[in-house]
Order: sequence, then structure tokens, then C-alpha cells
Amino acid sequence: MVPDRLPRLRLADLTGRRAVVTGASSGIGFATALGLAAAGSTVVLAVRDQSRGASAAARIQALCPGATVSVELVELGSLVSVAAFARRVGEAPVHLLVNNAGINAGPDERSADGFDLTVAVNYLGAWALTAGLWPALVAGKARVVNLGSLVAVRGRIGTGFGTPTGSTSRSYADSKLAQIVFAGELRRRSTAADAGVHAVAAHPGWSQTRIVDPPPPAVGERAGELIGALQSASDGAQPVLLAATDPRPSAYYGPSRRWGAAGPAGPAKLPPGALVPGVGPRLWEMSTELTGVPFEP
Repeated sequence: MVPDRLPRLRLADLTGRRAVVTGASSGIGFATALGLAAAGSTVVLAVRDQSRGASAAARIQALCPGATVSVELVELGSLVSVAAFARRVGEAPVHLLVNNAGINAGPDERSADGFDLTVAVNYLGAWALTAGLWPALVAGKARVVNLGSLVAVRGRIGTGFGTPTGSTSRSYADSKLAQIVFAGELRRRSTAADAGVHAVAAHPGWSQTRIVDPPPPAVGERAGELIGALQSASDGAQPVLLAATDPRPSAYYGPSRRWGAAGPAGPAKLPPGALVPGVGPRLWEMSTELTGVPFEP
């Protein structure tokens, strides 16, 4: 087991700011929460397992004595659970929301609401959570960070989105592309409404977590070399932390070396699917219809 360590990225002082990080009990989510706590932020660990969440909180407090960390349960595959979480956590301003939680479920697994489980947890839950927390995000003039992936280049937003595809890799790629597109469309709508909330996306490269993405087609032939370049979760969190705190934010962040698989954090190239004309409004409409959750910034 790799020992916990503080991130190398030097962050601005976040004292007085409140962050919500989903999937914060392990991997990229834990490393992100640790980095934010070390910079002085009050951090809400949004997790699905109480004992794992409590363990994560204790580990953060061991490395950051005096850190203010709390654990809140949420099942992102259940719209009822997401709404209840948003009501509890949204009673105070939220300055940063990191929609990190992700799974790579079986091809025929469905959520409590009948959606493809991977898409439900990785994207639809993030959509509903962001909508539910919107008043608190506006109150905090927040930054919203959505987690993409290298494999978003394989994703598509089309007919049948949200229903089981029979392919685990396809559902995962679709969900990650949706996260990136959602960030862009949310940023556009927030700006138009002068809501004061800024949304960006980031990907962790190829990192040693419970979910190890396969490399995208462009680097598939270099997979052997990339296996030796797997980053730690702490390194993979660097683009996420940069996206969360960069004073002049870009649209998308990721590692800057080895075809985006590893290296220092910096601006990244958006996947082609995120640049298709009209994809943002189309995804917004689909998300509203699928979840029944209204969202008007």
C-alpha cells in the first residue's frame, strides 16, 4: 500500500472556503480532499460507505492536524439519495464542488432509478448533485470541477444515453465525455446568468486507483510503455487541484507528458466529442428529461 502523502502542487490559502468532494474515501478523490484540507479548506467527504469515509477523514487529519473534515453519505446511483444529501450539505455556502466519484460497473447493471449504473454514478448523479447544490454554489461563488478521463475520446452523447449499452468500456467513456461537456455547458450558462459559478473539467491521466482506465486509441500501441508510467493517486490529483484553484482557469486540465498519461498538471486538449456543435445544450436537455431534475442557472 502506497503511504499517504501531501500533494506537491502548492495551493493558495483556502482558509474559510468549504469544499465538497465526491468519492473521497480513496484514489483521486481522497488525494484531492487531502490537498484541499492541507491548504486550509473545510472539506466534506461525500462517500457511500461510512467506515471507509471515517477512515479517510482520520488519515487526512493525521497528515493535517487541525483540518476540518466531515463525512456525509450519498449514493450517487440514487436520485433520492442525491437530493437528500444536497438538502443537508446545501444549508451553507459551498465554494468548491469536485464531482470525482466514479465506477466501472458491469455492462448490464442498473441504478436504483433504472439507468446504466456507470452513467448514473459517474454523470447523472453529478448532474443532480450540482443542480441540488446550486443555491449554495451561487452563494459561495463556487468552482465546479468535473472529472473526465483519457477514454472520453471514445465517448458519445447520443440516442440511448443512460441505458445499458452491453459494454462496460462504452458506458464509462460516455459518462466521462458527458462530465466534460457538462462542465462546458454549465460554464456557459452560469456566465450568461451572471451566477458567479465557474465550471471546469480535469482528468488524472493514467493513475494507480481502483479504476485504471485503458489508454485511448491514440496511445494504445504504447500501452506497454504507459504501464511503467502509471502515476500515484497523489500525482493524478494534481490536475484536479489545479482545476480547482487556478486563478485564471482553463476549460480542461490533465497531465502534460506521455500523451496526457502522466507528468505535471497543465491545460489539456478537449476530446473531439466535446467540441461537436450543439452537444452541450443537447446533453443538458437529455439530463433534465432523464433525471426529472430541473436546472436553470
